[in-house]
Amino acid sequence: MTRVHRFCWLSFLLASPAFAEPIDEGSLQDEAGYAVSTLDSRVARLEKRVSGQPLTEMSRDMDRLRDELRKLRGTAEELKNALDRLGRLEAEHYAALERRQLDLEARLSGSLAAGSGAPALASPGVPAVPPSFGGPLPSPSPVTPSSAPVSAVDQALSVPPVVSGAAVDPKVRQKAYEHAFETLKAGKYAEAVAEFQAFVTQYPKGDFSDNAQYWLGEAHYVNRAFAAAREAFKKMINDFPQSAKLADAKLKLGFIEYENQQFAKARELLGEVAKQYPDTSAAKMAEKRLERMQQEKH
Repeated sequence: MTRVHRFCWLSFLLASPAFAEPIDEGSLQDEAGYAVSTLDSRVARLEKRVSGQPLTEMSRDMDRLRDELRKLRGTAEELKNALDRLGRLEAEHYAALERRQLDLEARLSGSLAAGSGAPALASPGVPAVPPSFGGPLPSPSPVTPSSAPVSAVDQALSVPPVVSGAAVDPKVRQKAYEHAFETLKAGKYAEAVAEFQAFVTQYPKGDFSDNAQYWLGEAHYVNRAFAAAREAFKKMINDFPQSAKLADAKLKLGFIEYENQQFAKARELLGEVAKQYPDTSAAKMAEKRLERMQQEKH
């Protein structure tokens, strides 16, 4: 190559853009930093948007759950009050049936005495109507011809004094029982507990003792003193296995387990009542409670 050619080639290279303007590295770094900053901002906005939405939904769900919980608590309180009212109505219903049974037997004994020409007052201690062991709601105890109707007892009797000794006038025993029963019927449950307890302590065996023990448990049950009621009913069952109140006492044991939310035990006891005492009011009430438990999924 000649010297002229070399000079021309060198002049061409020096005139090219690559050698005409140097590269600005600082400008490139600024552009790269701006791009990174913009990308960070976009990522932060996206993260904020994604994280904020679920938190809002969770807060709304919590509010809805709180509202539902308040409603459920209110419903539970209403059901508890309704059960309390039903328990008291049930005890009052039993007491009313018992009173009507006493009145009917007293009237029947008076009619039999008048029809046979016997004197109005017979010898004390002779039962006018034998106790019924198979009826749906057995009477509280045999009623003697010498006893007056309950309405007359309400007006004329006060609490009889406790009489010690083995020989006790049957009329005194009957008056003590009837007074305690009238106290229960009047809704004075605490006083009825005291009177029936005094009766079974004074007269642990004999006429009216089994019924008094049963109504002692009933008075405790209405007061929702379930532990005391259970003991009273168990004592009645153990001490008076032939009592006409046996089915009713076992029924109440099942009711007590239900109230205590011991549903498996309640189902067992109520099933035994329905099986052992068919076609009785106790069996029918046991079956109704079992149906109710099934509806409540207990």
